[in-house]
Amino acid sequence: MSTATAQSPHFIGEVTCTKSLTTGLQCSGKAAGLGNSPTSAFLTASSVEAEYVCSNRGGNIAPGQGTEFQNVVGPVQVIPPRNGQITFRNVTIPVPEAPSARDVCPNRNWRVNLLHLTFNDVVLHIQQNGTDILTKDLGDIDP
Repeated sequence: MSTATAQSPHFIGEVTCTKSLTTGLQCSGKAAGLGNSPTSAFLTASSVEAEYVCSNRGGNIAPGQGTEFQNVVGPVQVIPPRNGQITFRNVTIPVPEAPSARDVCPNRNWRVNLLHLTFNDVVLHIQQNGTDILTKDLGDIDP
C-alpha cells in the first residue's frame, strides 16, 4: 500500500493562539491538502522572555528577575490526517521552569512568581517525514 503525499498543504481559517502564565502559549487550527502521511505539529520561538518577582508571606515584593530562553521548541504533537486534513488543538510552548527562590530571591523562604511572558518570532510547523510542509509565522506574542 502506498502512502499519499501532500498535494497543496494550506491552513483552513485562522490559527488562534492564547497565552497564559500557567500554561504558556497554546495554538489551535486546521490544515488540509496533507495527504495521508503521519503529520506532526509544533511551535518554535526565537526566544521566550519570562519576568519573575519574589514575594514573601507578608505580601512584600522583591524586584523582578528577567530570564530569556533562546531557540525554544515546543513538544511535538503527532496527528493522523483524515481525508488529508488535521485539526490541531493545544499545540504549545509550555511556561519555562521558574528559577529557584534560593538563586534569585532575598531569602529562600520567599516564593518565585511569574509576572510576564513574551514569545518572540513564533512559528507553527506542520511536518511530514521530518520536513516542514507548511509553516505559519505568528510573530511576537505579548498581549
